Amino acid sequence: MRLAILGRWLVIGSLQRHGLKSLNMNQLACRFNALSLCCAFLTAVVAPHFLGAEKPKAIPGEEVDRSVIAALSHQGVTKSKVVSHIDLTEPFGTVTQWTFVVIQDGGQPSTELEDHGPIFLCLVKAASPDCALHFYQQVSSDMPEIDTPYHLSAGNVVYANQNTSNPLLFVKVCGAQGPNGNCGIATALYRYDKGTDRFIRVFLNRTGRNNNQDTRFVESGPLQGDVIVDNPTENAPYTYWIEVYRAGDSGQYGQILRYRGHTGYSDGNPLAVADSEMPEILHRLGLWQPGDPLPAPAHLPRGCRHLFMRHGEEWCK
Repeated sequence: MRLAILGRWLVIGSLQRHGLKSLNMNQLACRFNALSLCCAFLTAVVAPHFLGAEKPKAIPGEEVDRSVIAALSHQGVTKSKVVSHIDLTEPFGTVTQWTFVVIQDGGQPSTELEDHGPIFLCLVKAASPDCALHFYQQVSSDMPEIDTPYHLSAGNVVYANQNTSNPLLFVKVCGAQGPNGNCGIATALYRYDKGTDRFIRVFLNRTGRNNNQDTRFVESGPLQGDVIVDNPTENAPYTYWIEVYRAGDSGQYGQILRYRGHTGYSDGNPLAVADSEMPEILHRLGLWQPGDPLPAPAHLPRGCRHLFMRHGEEWCK
């Protein structure tokens, strides 16, 4: 409206400057009708750039959950329970409303290892769920429950940059737990692509959990946005393979470092493997030198008051 009024005043001023004060009412009416059409066109074209496109009407969370439960019911999922619901629209600035929903099958489990059914992790665009997020690339034929998500260990938004930009969806799941408590842990990262209005998986890794192996997304410090993976070696001396992954130009994560670490299996160091190896990791990436202050872990074990180096690894006492 303001653009239309402004346009009319500009044209009137132009007419007056050109000495066209003697126009009769019919001529003036015709000019104003043409002007109105022009202003309406300008308003329609220009206004969205100033005002921004109107956001689609938000779908209530309960309706989103119902759409997921309804879709899974066709797969035989019964007694569905929502264990996680995260609106991804605002943190990722999505074009369409997106939601991350995790459903637990409360029906009779198909394995004696668990007291409930598997979980289903779904990315929901508006009210259209995609629950075929494959976290295990190879599923065992004799014990498929080991490679089926049964527990949600983590599902949250993380940031690859310090200014809370470049958000990623971080997901960690655990399969059915064996008699010794071990399970197959799958860790994944998803980024949002605004051009295609979809989430793309950019990292996937699997480990066990009974030998201190871990997959860590680094949320602060010089390695923020990277992923550190540690797995025990297969032969003596029993230490850990240390791997670091970093996002490339496409957003996909690739390995930038791999070495046999100094941290011994069950060597008594209370620090997590990624923390005990942090000086060596940073040194190999040119970010730390002997004599520099030791990198402080984000979460120190209870009773840890002093950090020191011992045989190439960081220790705590």
